[in-house]
Amino acid sequence: MSFSATAAGVALPDLDPDIQSVDVRFGDDRVWSIDLTVLPSKRPELIEWPVALKPYLVGTATVVLVQSGSGRVLATEQARFTDAEVATRVLDDSGVPLAVNKWGRLGKTLEAGNPGVQERILERTEEVMGRLTEMGLRPFVVGGTLLGGVRDQALLPHDDDADVAYLSRHRNPLDVAAEGFTVGRKLEALGYELVRHSATHMQLYFRDSGGGLDYYVDVFTAFFTDDGHINQPFHVRGEMREDQMLPFGEVEIQGRMFPAPADAEAWLVINYDENWRTPIPGYRLHTPRSTVRRFQNWFGSFHYTRDFWNDHYRTGDTEVDEPWASGRDWILAHESALQSRWLVDLGTGAGVLAAELRDRGAHRTVVAADYSPNALALASTHGGERLAVVHTNLYRNLSLAMPVDAGIDGPFDLVANHLIQHLGPHAFPQAMRLIRMALRSGGRAYATLYGEVDVEATHSGPMSWAMPPEVLQERAADYGLRAEIFEIPAGSHESLRAPYGVRFSAAHVTFKEKL
Repeated sequence: MSFSATAAGVALPDLDPDIQSVDVRFGDDRVWSIDLTVLPSKRPELIEWPVALKPYLVGTATVVLVQSGSGRVLATEQARFTDAEVATRVLDDSGVPLAVNKWGRLGKTLEAGNPGVQERILERTEEVMGRLTEMGLRPFVVGGTLLGGVRDQALLPHDDDADVAYLSRHRNPLDVAAEGFTVGRKLEALGYELVRHSATHMQLYFRDSGGGLDYYVDVFTAFFTDDGHINQPFHVRGEMREDQMLPFGEVEIQGRMFPAPADAEAWLVINYDENWRTPIPGYRLHTPRSTVRRFQNWFGSFHYTRDFWNDHYRTGDTEVDEPWASGRDWILAHESALQSRWLVDLGTGAGVLAAELRDRGAHRTVVAADYSPNALALASTHGGERLAVVHTNLYRNLSLAMPVDAGIDGPFDLVANHLIQHLGPHAFPQAMRLIRMALRSGGRAYATLYGEVDVEATHSGPMSWAMPPEVLQERAADYGLRAEIFEIPAGSHESLRAPYGVRFSAAHVTFKEKL
């Protein structure tokens, strides 16, 4: 089979069996790496482009297939994706090349287009580890940073961050979680911009002169449990002796020395697999389901699907919310029933509904709430008069303080256009409790959902999810809520999705919340 590249995907040529990973380049820029070890034994004739790359497939490109690690060119193809007479490039707004990372999303890499970033990352990593040491913690490098140091004495060229953990002295997950929150508050007090993914996983953002994200440093908690396992949420869990961790050894990374597990190779086997010595830029972490459930129930998952929504709202165009226009119109048809001075648009997205509700009610101040920074940036474009944009993460109990934090000082109404079916199990309770707060304050609450999953979806993301009306009614009842269901006329794109509207009210029965 010969190599070819079209708008549909790439067809790989016959390759030597010892080649485990290949890079796809547009000219000199790597845009994607394919881990051949996870492909079926009968390799598909065509491998589709990652979803994140498809919007960039415009014009023509010299598509080069390269063996990962060695850089050996395996094949070249002149590809035309569209009729546009432009060179296909995958760049951010600053002109920095992007590549699909291990999560299937586009990100800056350390190998091209961002001069000096590796030194900046290493300097910051030393600084952050110094701060953690000052707190009495025991930091060391993990993940791709440890892998690159052990294997090449350098940062991985295809990576886009640095990975640091501290070894907690606690063994009980409750104590570990409490410590994680304390560490985060201390880092924020030192001036770091912190994005929390769970009780035991934080990212520290470092920005360029234009305010864009230059790079970030992950900070994880590692700890032993009494079953003889080392744990480093969100992924690492395996049998390890304490003398394989302590006293720390050292690993050299581009001339700098960093603390590392005493038996770094044992750690890398747990983190990756026995094949960690082979460069596979397209390697995807496969966390056992039992480990995912354990860590999420112990420490939460505050970023659940947030990257999906950040990508969705990255376009900067408020029309990205048009798929849910029928739900928006249904809520607007009930606008006259929303008479409170305050209104919360929960899961505001691009803020189109929030702005319309503000404009239709001169008596009303709207609080547009979401947890996606890109969505909130779009919502902010509608102007600030009687429209407050607030960050609200339903995956955290802190979201229940949103009405107070937003300055709501009386009855408030609440609307949620196609939010509820998109929520994971750890966020649904907070949504129901905020709806209950609105009703108890004297306000009203309306929502829209899909009753049927999108069977034609080409992805497994939350936009394809649904919640049948009877399921919503049953689950809402657990929170003392009655859900009255109304059919919504479906648009052509949602004819199989069974959209419906909900008017919530307080159930006049004794109820017991699910914990």
